[in-house]
Parts: sequence; structure tokens; C-alpha cells
Amino acid sequence: MKRTVALVAVFFLPFLCVAQQLPVDKNGKSPFVDVAKRIMPSVVNISAEKVVRIQVPEFQDPFFEFWKKFFPEFPREQREKSLGSGVILTQDGYILTNNHVIRGAEKIVVKTKEKIYRDVKIIGKDPLTDLALLKIDEKNLPYSELGNSDEMEVGEWVIAIGNPFGLERTVTVGVVSAKHRTGINLPGSQSFQDFIQTDAAINPGNSGGPLVNIRGEIVGINTAIQIAGLPGNIGIGFAVPSNIAKDVIKDLLTTGEVERGYLGIYYQEVTQEMAEGLGLEKVKGVIIAQVLKDSPAEKSGFKEGDIIVEFNGKEVTFSQFPFIVARTPVGKKASVKVIRDKKTVILKVEIGKRPSEETIAEIEKEETWLGIEVIDVSSEEAKKLDVMEREGVLVVDVHPDGAVYGYIERGDVIKKINTRYIKNMRDYRMMAEKLAKSDKPIVFLIKRGETSRFITITP
Repeated sequence: MKRTVALVAVFFLPFLCVAQQLPVDKNGKSPFVDVAKRIMPSVVNISAEKVVRIQVPEFQDPFFEFWKKFFPEFPREQREKSLGSGVILTQDGYILTNNHVIRGAEKIVVKTKEKIYRDVKIIGKDPLTDLALLKIDEKNLPYSELGNSDEMEVGEWVIAIGNPFGLERTVTVGVVSAKHRTGINLPGSQSFQDFIQTDAAINPGNSGGPLVNIRGEIVGINTAIQIAGLPGNIGIGFAVPSNIAKDVIKDLLTTGEVERGYLGIYYQEVTQEMAEGLGLEKVKGVIIAQVLKDSPAEKSGFKEGDIIVEFNGKEVTFSQFPFIVARTPVGKKASVKVIRDKKTVILKVEIGKRPSEETIAEIEKEETWLGIEVIDVSSEEAKKLDVMEREGVLVVDVHPDGAVYGYIERGDVIKKINTRYIKNMRDYRMMAEKLAKSDKPIVFLIKRGETSRFITITP
């Protein structure tokens, strides 16, 4: 019996030690209590109503034809409500939330602990960071302040407050699980992701609510969760850092929109394997996969395969690079250090203004003519893939909805289009622009492995 008790004590001892290490003050009370009391009054419930168009099938279906006889006025639109959270940042009613909470909304309602506000003004929205700034007409409101998210360290305590599933001002506790998370499949732009990851429970309805440190400062805006087949928390949540929010708020208050610097490149993270393959001494920087036509980068001589290691004297990391460029004033000249063919090159570039997302989509459409993404065979990226051809362009991706899908494949080298031989990206772009609006068959000569073949595509 004594042996059993001893074993039980040994088994539970680590858990008892952990419990003793939980943060408590001299009276044995958790500091989370005071933080929750201070922050909760500034957290609001946001409901947004929007009209959603229903996709009505137009094909000849017997059941649908029968349905139309009895319901000729089949509803094509319905009203939908989204629920989320927000946090009051000033006494006079400025509220920070997520853009996806209010996206497309015709009517927004903000509910504080004491009152419901139906006259809500949208000051500005920033889809790229998924943030939005609202305003209600009120004075002497309880508010919370944004802290310095850069000072947060992995393992620090954090508190999430919001309205999960409509349960107002719910408090959950966890730690900072990681920083600088990118590549998360969420609304907004993956280029402008630099999330704080936390295991504090975040659920649908928490979006837009504050992530708070132990001192009661907002260090993030809860934005999304990782799910595993179920619409609930599994201990992996993401928050937009407060320092990113500060920059966005400043622009939204000034002009109602966020103006960002722009280079006009697509880039990738330099991995350990890539660094070894390219003969780099250190794993650092970002590698340019594509330079967009007529962009500031193209005008300044940037090339595919260049590895950007410094921007205006700052060392470049994958997660921080888009923000470094975005924060550079439009029109300012920047000094960029790149590694090209193992040599250091300094390039001077005048920063442009980032186009609207619609314009960028059009640029991307042009750059991915017929659904093909290509790079120069002479680029470092192509060399890394052991491409032996000296002329042509290498296909690095084929979009499933593109005209060439199923005919041209990733890894093919395009040698000729119609009657023109393709030596480099310049030749390819010239033909892409010339044939962009053509509806006539286009003949490609491609090299696939050791075999050459002609392929005819009708746009």
C-alpha cells in the first residue's frame, strides 16, 4: 500500500510543481483577475448584417424544373449575420476589429456592456492585414491601450477576451506559442502575415477581440484559429501583432486607407537546402522568384534569382520583409544589398506605391498568361532545379483553370511560341502581350526532359 502511495505521489509531483509555479500574488490571487477586470469593459460585441446572393442552378434538372413550378419566385438573396468582437481604443469611441467581421456589411451594430449602438461609422478597412477601424458617437468610454508586441516572448502569459459563439466577454488564458507565423490560409494577404500564435482558447466570435499581456496591454488582435475538421478551438490561434495595428490605425485615421511601399516582385524564403545548393555561407534573406513587368524592381535592375539580404541597412527576414518595404515612404530611394552569382551587388530603387488589389490581380493575370508561371532558364532558381537549357523559359507552375492545363506541365521549357524563338523572359513577355487577346490557336515548342514536342493551344 505504501509503495502504491509513493508511486502516485511521484506521478503527480510534476503537476503539483507546475501548479505551484502559476502566477499568483502574495494573497494567492491570480493576476489574470485584475487584468480581466480592467480590459473587459472595453471589449465590445459586433454584429454585421449583409446580403448574400444565392447561386441558383440554371441547368436543366427535373427536380429544379418541378420546384420552379411551385416556387417561381425562388429567393436569390438572403440576409446573413456575422458575429465578432472589437476593442475600444479611445474614450471617444474608436474601435479596432477584424475586416472580415464587417466585410460586405450593410448594417453594423456595436454592443457594449451598457448600451447598443446602431449608428456605427467605418473609418477605414485594411484587407491585407484583416483590420478595420470603427467609430461610435460617445464620450467617456472605457478603453484599452495598445502595447509593444515586439517585446513579447514565446512562453509569456496572454489573455484572450471576446464573444465566442455569442458568449459575451469570455476570458481565456494561455501563452505565446510562437511569433512571426506566416503562410496561414486566411482572409487577407499571405504577404502581410506576421502572426502571434497562442494556445489561449479562441473560437468563432473571438475575431477582433484583444490578446492582452499580463500587464493589461493589448499585444494582438485575435484573428483566426487552426481547425481540425471541427469549428472549434484546438489550441492553435493567431493574432495580428499590435505594432502592425498601430501603423494601420495611423493611416486609416489620416486618409482612410493604408498607403504602402511597393517593389513589384514575387519572392521566397531562403531555406537551408536552397542555401547549400546556391553555395551561400549563411541561410538569410529572400530570393526573387519573379520581377513584375514595369515595376520599380524591374526599372532598377533586379533579376530573378537575386537574394535580397539587406534593405536600407536592415537585415532582411522572410516574415519582416514585406513590412520593411511597405513602411518605406512612396518616392523614397532605398539601398538594397543583393547576392547575385555569389557576388554582392548594391541596387538603388525608388519605392513605388502599392497598387490596389484589383490592379495587382490584373498584373498577376498578365504575368500568368494562359495560366502559366515561368522563370528565365538562366536564373539561379532554374539552376537550382538542374535545368540544362541555355535559352527559353522554365514553367514553374500551371494553374488548374488555365488554358494550357493538362498540356503543358511544370518543368517544361518553352523554346518557341508560334514562329518566334523564346530566348528569355523578355521574348516570352513580348509574345504573351501580343497574343493576350488572340482567340486563334497558339503553337508552343516545349522541351520535356530529353524530348521536344509541339503543342497547340486554343485560348
